[in-house]
Amino acid sequence: MRGEDDWIISSLLDDLGALALARDRISVHDLVETIGPRGFGPLLVLLAGLLILPTGMIPGVPNVVALFLILIGGRMMTGAREIWVPDRLGRVSFSGHMLALSVARAQRWALWLRPHLTPRLVGLVEGAVASRLIALILLVTGAVMTLVGLIPGFPFVLSLHVLVLGLALSSRDGLAALAGYALILAEILFIATFFL
Repeated sequence: MRGEDDWIISSLLDDLGALALARDRISVHDLVETIGPRGFGPLLVLLAGLLILPTGMIPGVPNVVALFLILIGGRMMTGAREIWVPDRLGRVSFSGHMLALSVARAQRWALWLRPHLTPRLVGLVEGAVASRLIALILLVTGAVMTLVGLIPGFPFVLSLHVLVLGLALSSRDGLAALAGYALILAEILFIATFFL
């Protein structure tokens, strides 16, 4: 995929890579400022990436991601387009080196995804109904991640649909959104089999 939608993800990774190389410690406020006006889609991609990539092994990162999912879900429910971060959460920081490693790995995946994401079935990612459905999914995901986030592997599993929905929002790709919804069902089955 070429053009504006691809530019959003690629430019985000470039900016995050530059941030990671410029500082030893990266705060949540730094991340939010770097994301800027790109919207919730790239932010969801970033949050899921923090759990999938090496940064997800840092203690406390799943809890921070869970809080962000709840904040984003709440903001989307009200129709807001930008994230608001409490000052205390914004001061949480982690290693710039770890972020740089994660961005380098994510850039390889972004290149692979480029031709597969394109605006289609846009009604599944835009509009009041789609936005509120995704917002509800994020609220529930954040709550569940808060409860089971300390169990090894669970944050990774719960981040998969967040990643795909973030990509869907970033590229206005309804087909990707459908894949995200399908992943939720697979994750529910996985979690159910763990506890049964």
